[in-house]
Amino acid sequence: MTAIAIIGTGGMGNSHARRLSAIPGVKLTACCDIVQARAEEFARKWNIPAVYSDYHELLDREELDGVCNVTPDAAHAEVALAALRRGVHILSEKPLATSLADARKMAAAAAKAGMINVVNFSYRDSCGLQAAAKAVAAGKIGQVRHVEASYLQSWLVSKRWGDWRSSPALTWRLSTRHGSAGVLGDLGCHIYDLTTLLAGEIEAIHCRLETFDKGVPGNRLGPYVLDANDSFVSSVVFANGAIGTIHSTRWATGHLNSLRARVYGDEGAIEVDLDAGYDFYRICRGKTAVAQCAWKTVRCRPTPNNYVRFVRGIRTGQNPPNDFAAGARIQAYLHYSQQSDRLGRSVKVRL
Repeated sequence: MTAIAIIGTGGMGNSHARRLSAIPGVKLTACCDIVQARAEEFARKWNIPAVYSDYHELLDREELDGVCNVTPDAAHAEVALAALRRGVHILSEKPLATSLADARKMAAAAAKAGMINVVNFSYRDSCGLQAAAKAVAAGKIGQVRHVEASYLQSWLVSKRWGDWRSSPALTWRLSTRHGSAGVLGDLGCHIYDLTTLLAGEIEAIHCRLETFDKGVPGNRLGPYVLDANDSFVSSVVFANGAIGTIHSTRWATGHLNSLRARVYGDEGAIEVDLDAGYDFYRICRGKTAVAQCAWKTVRCRPTPNNYVRFVRGIRTGQNPPNDFAAGARIQAYLHYSQQSDRLGRSVKVRL
């Protein structure tokens, strides 16, 4: 049996519990939340025997193989470091931390401890994305020249997700005082991860962040000051010499939750569109296809999700590639995006 605890029993905690419960040989043995009643309700729902309101107590008392860190972003670092000090394998939600310094500290601690460490970049669960990344790396489209990638949501202009004016689960994402890093921190980590998985690391970023007027008097809604960024556009230079644009917004009317990336090489092009599907990618390559601008859809075999990869890592000792070191690289892109916006110019990325 692989014994796993979940720290943080909100919405994403339920997602972790559901995915882990589906893996043979996994037992959810404990859970923790600073709101005791919420933790108790979570435990009843998922048949978890031990309930805590202090994660230190949980880590000290329970005999665990792994822990899922599903706490708010600001607590990611302290919880992860506490687990690693006790020799517990860890799957942490994204972003890895709220600062580059903390992310690097976490990556270093994970490497020193020798424990399995995974960041839950959930869109890596797409077998189409995984296969497309391998195709680019294998040179199927030649040398990468140009990249365009976007992550688009519309909940500031649509109520499909709920009304952000009356839903704290949405409203807090618009307020830095409530721990939000805006669309850059929430969605930027995903689209930077997806794009660099496909096209390689980034060496320079010129980013513009924007916080638009939302028609709320005083730019305030109850306890929430609506000051977090809700759109960003980055012009980037990749280490392989390619250039590209990466952008995200919550104002994208007509897009519920859309991620897409197109990678253009000197011998072809690849497109991943997760709004259209997770299990395929499109490619244009070969003389005839290139001449006719003809795209082929490539269906892909399923790949293990992050939860399966985490459990396999615990059992085999082999760490998945989306580890804390990868999470720290993504944190660097967020850090230098913010720096670029503040300085109003392109900045070098130091990984």
